[in-house]
Amino acid sequence: MRSLKILFVAAEMAPLVKVGGLGDVLGALPAALAARGHDARVLLPAYDPIMTRKARVVDLLPDGGGRILEYRASELPVPVLLLETPGFLRRAGRPYLTCAGTPWADDPLQFGRLGRVAADIAAGRLVRAWHPDVVHANDWHTGLAPVWMHLEESAVASVFTIHNLGYIGRFPTNILPRLGLPGSMNHPDALEFYGDLAFIKGGLRFADRLTTVSPRYAEEIQTPAFGSGLDGLLRARTDRLSGILNGIDLEAWNPATDPALENHFDVSRPDAKLDERDRLLHGLGLDAVTDAQTPVLAWVGRLTAQKGADLLAEVMPGLMERSLRLVVLGSGDRDTERALVRAARSWPGKLAVHLGFDEALAHQIYAGADMLLMPSRFEPCGLAQMFAMRYGSIPLVTPVGGLADTVIDMSQESPHETGACGFHLAGPAPSALVEGVNRAIGVFCQPDQWHLLMRNAMTCRFDWDSSAAAYERVYQAALEDKPARPAGAAPSRRRLRIRQRAALGSR
Repeated sequence: MRSLKILFVAAEMAPLVKVGGLGDVLGALPAALAARGHDARVLLPAYDPIMTRKARVVDLLPDGGGRILEYRASELPVPVLLLETPGFLRRAGRPYLTCAGTPWADDPLQFGRLGRVAADIAAGRLVRAWHPDVVHANDWHTGLAPVWMHLEESAVASVFTIHNLGYIGRFPTNILPRLGLPGSMNHPDALEFYGDLAFIKGGLRFADRLTTVSPRYAEEIQTPAFGSGLDGLLRARTDRLSGILNGIDLEAWNPATDPALENHFDVSRPDAKLDERDRLLHGLGLDAVTDAQTPVLAWVGRLTAQKGADLLAEVMPGLMERSLRLVVLGSGDRDTERALVRAARSWPGKLAVHLGFDEALAHQIYAGADMLLMPSRFEPCGLAQMFAMRYGSIPLVTPVGGLADTVIDMSQESPHETGACGFHLAGPAPSALVEGVNRAIGVFCQPDQWHLLMRNAMTCRFDWDSSAAAYERVYQAALEDKPARPAGAAPSRRRLRIRQRAALGSR
């Protein structure tokens, strides 16, 4: 297809700011599209003055409430447009939560402005030297961009990606006038959601095309069990919804070259993984493994109910009775954190818990562990299981969302016959987690079978190029939905009225 100008708008982008998988995706997908010949850029909030030190100012917001800066650097895959406002800068590097662990009170205004700025760039009112063909918005923080583009009858195509429908951006309706949006948006067919507003409905209702991050999750969110109260809207737009599996950066996540490792390995020479396992255990103060029947289990990720972290805490006494080591890296629910820290004190030679996140340690855990636990209640895509398989660590997963799409279960047959690369748990329950660990240990004690599992896992390729090609098809479909409008055509009277209303609302 022809080269496109694509404006991504999101709340995170690695390496500038990363809280979860959204940051990883925005650090990789634009790069994959640029490698395929497209001109991609990312619009991102500036959460800290440090982010803007090497950037140049390219535009001022018309109400005097901020600036747009452009940042280009060798470590960035594409140019980044930083939205600098006093409200975002005040966050001092904490995008979503205050020091007290609560959401920022000005979230609707700040992220509302992010969506408005994206639409202004699409309309050519800001950053006039560059005009996108497609605006690709991501998650609730950017849900108002398609709203403004719809109200202004934009000729630019809009695509909205759901990374996690568990977060919808829900706020009181009295915020609507301050956003500059018309009262008609307070309606079930627009942003209204059970007496409040849901920013994510802006993207779901008004974007030209919708995507989410795995085929299975695209099906799940159209059901009451996974739809967060929005399944009806998603079913109504099912012909506009695509599930596209995320990829991973195969260069950044490569056990043969990873700078975080001392002992490099790959599928043709996996023995050095044992040396990385010894190094990991020693570095974390755990007892060394001296036999071939004691696996190292790992948890890497948020300690939340979505991920099943409460299940891990509940089964900990039973796990510690088994011949294994367990390494936990992550943060999240305070009660779960405290329970795991107490457990680590009770079993100091078998369990290590590192609260927070450490990128290098994450790489070392994937390299040194034999198994990864992911008993998620829902999982839109999941990246941890892909990282783990790349490093020969076998995932134990609940078969939901992207976990079902990426992990083939080890059945009674040989993995040589089935292509198995992991284990499916019976469900997100303590008994299912224990049963899954027991089943995995049983195979681990059969080295020939386990090595086949490792080989299958390490040869899975979850690269971004195939995903980028799928997004190209979505962009093309979104563009085909748009009526042609001559370049430089005057805006309609409706668009002029909306601009005037927005100007009044932002004062």
